[in-house]
Amino acid sequence: MSRSRLLWMLAFCAPASAQTLQLDPLIVEGEREPPAAAVTTQDHHPRETAAGLSLADWLDAVPGVYAQNRYNLAQGLRPAIRGFGARAAFGVRGIQVLVDGVPLTLPDGQTELDVLDLDRVARVDVVRGPAAALFGNAAGGVIAIETQPIAATARHEAHYSAGELGLTRWRLASGGPWTETFASAFQLGEQRLTGHRNHTSSRVRRLNLQSESEASFGRLQLRGSVLDVEAQDPGALTRTQANADPEQAAARNLAFDAGERIRQQRLQLRWQADTASDRETSVQLYLGQRLFENRLPFESGGQVVFDRHFGGLGATQQRSIRDWTLTSGVDLQHQQDDRRRYDNLSGARGDLALDQREQATGAGLYLSAQRNLGEHWSLALGLRADYLRIAVDDHFGADGDDSGDRRFDDLSWSLQLDRRLGHGLRLHARVASAYESPTAGELANPQGGGFDPSLRAADAHAVETGLTGRLDNHRFGLVLFATRIDDELVPYEIAGQPGRSFYRNSGESQRRGVELDWTWALSAQWSLQTSYTASDFHFVRYRRDGEDFGGKRQPGTPRQQGHVALRWDLPDKGASLRLHGVDSLYADDANSVRAPGYARIDLGGWWTPAPHWRLQAGLNNLSDVAYMDNTRINAFGGRYFEPAPGRHAYAELSVSF
Repeated sequence: MSRSRLLWMLAFCAPASAQTLQLDPLIVEGEREPPAAAVTTQDHHPRETAAGLSLADWLDAVPGVYAQNRYNLAQGLRPAIRGFGARAAFGVRGIQVLVDGVPLTLPDGQTELDVLDLDRVARVDVVRGPAAALFGNAAGGVIAIETQPIAATARHEAHYSAGELGLTRWRLASGGPWTETFASAFQLGEQRLTGHRNHTSSRVRRLNLQSESEASFGRLQLRGSVLDVEAQDPGALTRTQANADPEQAAARNLAFDAGERIRQQRLQLRWQADTASDRETSVQLYLGQRLFENRLPFESGGQVVFDRHFGGLGATQQRSIRDWTLTSGVDLQHQQDDRRRYDNLSGARGDLALDQREQATGAGLYLSAQRNLGEHWSLALGLRADYLRIAVDDHFGADGDDSGDRRFDDLSWSLQLDRRLGHGLRLHARVASAYESPTAGELANPQGGGFDPSLRAADAHAVETGLTGRLDNHRFGLVLFATRIDDELVPYEIAGQPGRSFYRNSGESQRRGVELDWTWALSAQWSLQTSYTASDFHFVRYRRDGEDFGGKRQPGTPRQQGHVALRWDLPDKGASLRLHGVDSLYADDANSVRAPGYARIDLGGWWTPAPHWRLQAGLNNLSDVAYMDNTRINAFGGRYFEPAPGRHAYAELSVSF
């Protein structure tokens, strides 16, 4: 399947296992038509001009996407697509994430990106706007990541990076074909980071294994990974503290030794059947275990430990019937967390405060249908039914039995009409729905164990229209969108448990915006990429504690942001200058506290002085701007802000043979 067709299907909500599974890196290197809807592809490697600490290096250039928290590994990157995901206390919420066509998102809607090896990322496709009609729960947007394929010939690599912020990183990789039908590879590495603030050190170790085989019954791909993370959490500061000393850690985070330890193993298998030309079938399977320990900055129940087992199975078939292309599929997922909470005695583990088993089971059936309506028009429809059950079994009898379960079932749909205008221009109109359940952790009851009985799933309905095209050396896209969300999930903190988020429903919210991206090939060596987003996200109905927040802007998202990247590429060298600007944003529902806007400049380059050798280096935040790496929404005690580092440099040397 060509890359243009892949993105066209993605834009028209083709299901996950029918999108990225069909992609063959050997046949997609040529030119492609722009996608007909709000899909952005980043297929260059930002490690050429970035330290490679975060997936945000790929996402910054995507309109409609705002990513925070790239430097605090204990909290993880927090991306948002058109506001979906902005509420997350840590990690990814409201967005479905796929790696090589297999879901990284768990059935309750949470995603942890720490398992992702950024050195292996080859391309990132971002679907902006609701895609639940085929991806299910928490699909306010989709991030589809494709990793590097196994080399066609034997290849061995060694990489070493060093830089300011105490950065040291090494990586070994080897792979290639064993026979005409079988190939394998492995990657082993470690990264250490002291960080720009006190109590922010981290260590990440990864092992990745992959294999591919061809047989008469189809193509089989196997991926395995082992992850070991230790990371300290410096916590958030008040504005006064952040201005006085942005390198300090929160006092309570130091006193309670806040941080985390993660050990995870994950295995995924993907099979593509060798079938007739008018039919494509694929099956995917994944399973894993995650051991998690977290020390929070308070005493009562301030240490969290869980042993998570998770897995999923999916199948998809695409076929042509008359003038229709039909794609149908099923997804089954399950996760089980044996969760305990202990008192945090200045970093030491105290008495048991909670002991419960949490389970989330999800099942989805989906169908998409596409056809041409004459020479210039095309139509795409999508429909998905989802079942989700989240249950808790309370094993801690000291405070009564808080066992219970919640069900979140939903029917999601989408419709898109596309019109080819000629001269490389396309116009599309799309309407779609989505839903987002609270995760098992977000259902936590602030009054004690068990689930919060008042918390409901959020529902979204969206409409968008856009124009995309390519004229000479210019490629551009313009999209206008509006989304209404009912019962949006909003985080907050309470006294006695700072740093821990609980959730409530806000009523009705409205999001409107315009997204623009433009790429200009100035010459064979020079290119310019720009993107711009303007948005108005506000509460329509939201009353809490006697206050009316109707008309207030939603916290955690800027009104405007833009990105400009100037690239220079030759066969043996290259450079990039990137400007990323973000408007101010509110930190609380009442709009009483703002995080200031900023403009950051990053500069980097690479050079191949001899065959098999490569040197790359860069300088991030060139103008040494003071800005916030993360803003914690509705934080208790005014501790909203996590400052970003100032100017810092890095370099990497690679050798391959």
